[in-house]
Amino acid sequence: MSSGKHHIPVIVFEVTDACNQRCLFCYNHWKRPGCTVAPPAPDFRLARRTLRRLLRQCSVGSISLSGGEPTLMPGIHDLALKARFGGANVNLLTNGTILGEDDVEIMSHIGVAAVQIPILATDPAVHDHITGLPGSWAKAVRSANMISSSRPGWFVPVLIVSRLNVHSVEDTLRFYASEFGATTAMVNRFNIGGLGLQHASELSLSIEDLKDVFKRIDKVAGDLGMTVQSGVCTPICVLDPNEYPNIRFSHCTTDLSSRPLTVNYKGDVRFCNHSPRVIGNIYEKPIGDIVAESQADGYFNSVPDHCKECTLWSRCRGGCRAASEQLYGTFDRVDPVLEGC
Repeated sequence: MSSGKHHIPVIVFEVTDACNQRCLFCYNHWKRPGCTVAPPAPDFRLARRTLRRLLRQCSVGSISLSGGEPTLMPGIHDLALKARFGGANVNLLTNGTILGEDDVEIMSHIGVAAVQIPILATDPAVHDHITGLPGSWAKAVRSANMISSSRPGWFVPVLIVSRLNVHSVEDTLRFYASEFGATTAMVNRFNIGGLGLQHASELSLSIEDLKDVFKRIDKVAGDLGMTVQSGVCTPICVLDPNEYPNIRFSHCTTDLSSRPLTVNYKGDVRFCNHSPRVIGNIYEKPIGDIVAESQADGYFNSVPDHCKECTLWSRCRGGCRAASEQLYGTFDRVDPVLEGC
């Protein structure tokens, strides 16, 4: 058994499965085809109990409150405060449609480090089509304005690039800068999984289209002096970071002791928020033991056939293989983006 507190650099804490949108790109694994059970209503007491247990078992550098839609949770501020008292930096990942002025003020006083809201286009109709919620663009923009006017640099806009908005990425990034004063943005490609499995043909970009749009993103980021983060791990043979100097790409490590992990309100631990595979539950054993046992079982050690002779393997690890888990049911396959998904 482990002794003392295990340290985890980053945890995504899924406070609820419920959401008020049906984003076409949503990767939540419980929205995959065949998952017909509706998510339960947010359970504050369970989420709070789980967060308390988690913080007793480990120290955490940063906790991102996610979902589902975390602001559906009554008492979301209390969860943020508990995480702050536990010594973690806190980020809020929200669709921005429910936030009120009081929410923004409380989150600011608590010391929430960043609030991320997807604004998927400058055209409200495009955004609302992607989110499945009429009026969501106007609500998200209103929230973004409240946040950005409250504290400079606090709001981080998020752009999920797909076939539906690829034509307007320059205008969208300029909108982030002019409307909100944003100097940092998160820009991710559509990554197949969840509800997105049903809409892949409508959303997926070819490799050539991905290279082109990220070149365009890189140029406008340079023009704006904007820092662009790309958080979806992409094979380096598809998007080589050296070709995009104004974009900071993430690459996925399979070292569970140093990578971000996901924990949901029930205590289930997963490799990441894209992966459907539960590696343990903190009510059954401490998270340090879960990490150690999962690292030792060899599941994450496989090298996809596509990558076995590749000199980039040590840096790349085959892209997002959690997407392979969702699409193919195995971690052994290379990122589905290489097959046009």
